[in-house]
Amino acid sequence: MSNNIKYYFISILTAISLQMFSTSYAHEIDLDEISIKHPIIPFFNSKMKTAAGYLTIVNKKPETDELIMVKTDFAKARIHMSKIDKNGIASMEHVNKVIIPGSSSVVFEQGSLHIMFTKLKEPLEEYNDQKVTLVFKNLGDIEVEFQVEQATKKMNMKNNHDH
Repeated sequence: MSNNIKYYFISILTAISLQMFSTSYAHEIDLDEISIKHPIIPFFNSKMKTAAGYLTIVNKKPETDELIMVKTDFAKARIHMSKIDKNGIASMEHVNKVIIPGSSSVVFEQGSLHIMFTKLKEPLEEYNDQKVTLVFKNLGDIEVEFQVEQATKKMNMKNNHDH
């Protein structure tokens, strides 16, 4: 192999490696005042009529902020809280706002706070990320790419439902 071909081959491998590295760590938005970690929509199948979004919001500033709305073009989006009553009956309630204490974080996860996506305009597809705008009282709008990822069996048992 000539030196030019070796150099070209090594350059391509380096570029591929860098792309793989940046993709695996690009699942976080890190701004001066806030971080949004691992925004995900678990994907069960293409027949889903609703979906849930999970993430962690880290407030880096000492002042409290509030998540007051969620907007997207692919579905109707609302903040929900899952609850289980004393009889073991699960329910979800719409939440008007989520308080994000200063220098703290709030986790949106199964069985708790989550973003509920209803009236999906098109079927979700694995690896087809969805743009979602988080609206904060003080910080304003922050656009986030939610990764649509194959749900695990654990997620499927807990979360495969229509709304």
